[in-house]
Amino acid sequence: MVNFDNCKKVVNRMVQAYKLKTVKALCAHFDVGSSVITNRILRNSFPAEYVIQCSLETGADLQWLCSGEGDSKIAGINKENKSIELSSEDLEKLERIAALKKDNLITESEYQLLKGSIFKTS
Repeated sequence: MVNFDNCKKVVNRMVQAYKLKTVKALCAHFDVGSSVITNRILRNSFPAEYVIQCSLETGADLQWLCSGEGDSKIAGINKENKSIELSSEDLEKLERIAALKKDNLITESEYQLLKGSIFKTS
């Protein structure tokens, strides 16, 4: 038995499946007014017809669309839970870099460069 997720999460997965950025873009794809999907979210009314269409058009797994469980079957969407370990020295460096960025003492590109030097992959 599928445990259906709340409508907002289902709609967000459809946005991901179509590789869109917003619910408004999803509505445009389905050629409906934005209020159609928005009202579904507000009423938590499962958008079955759109979920089926999304699965057929994108190849997204129906169970993943409905419940968030399982493999989406869409390249670039599956996420692995990863963790990193930082030494206290690296954590301190990261905190200092973040403080410099917060105080606008370094640019975004300098921040990314410095942050990247801490998180070097071997």
